[in-house]
Amino acid sequence: LRISLAVIALLATACGDDDGGAATEIDVSMEPFLFAPAEWTIAADEEITVNLENTDTTPHDFVILQAGVTVESKSDLPENEEELLADFVYWEERVAPRGSKTVTFTAPAADTYQIVCTTGFHMNHGMTGTLIVEG
Repeated sequence: LRISLAVIALLATACGDDDGGAATEIDVSMEPFLFAPAEWTIAADEEITVNLENTDTTPHDFVILQAGVTVESKSDLPENEEELLADFVYWEERVAPRGSKTVTFTAPAADTYQIVCTTGFHMNHGMTGTLIVEG
C-alpha cells in the first residue's frame, strides 16, 4: 500500500497542475466558437504536451500569439502569412474536424499570451484563450 501511494503521489506531481502550479501538459477541447477551458498555466521554457481535441465539424487552429501581441478581431491580423508568422505567432497547430492531436512545443518566457483560432471569423465569435507562463 505504501508503494502504491508513493507512485500515485509521484504521478500527480509529474502531471502538473494539481497543486495550482504550472503544468507541463494541457488538455484543450475545441468546440464551436470556444476553447474549453479558456485559460491554462504552464511552466516557462519547459517542453509542453498539448492534447487537442476538436469536437466540431469544422477545422480549428490553436494559435499562441507572441508576447505583447493582443488582437480584438481577425481584422487585426495581417493577411500575409509570412508577416503573420514572423510578427504575431509564437506557435500554432491546426486540428481537422472531429480530429485530435497530441503535440509538444517549448514554452516561451514567463508572461501572459493570447490564444486565438484564426479559422474564418472564429476569433471574432469568442474563440480565444489565455496562456499564463510562469517562470
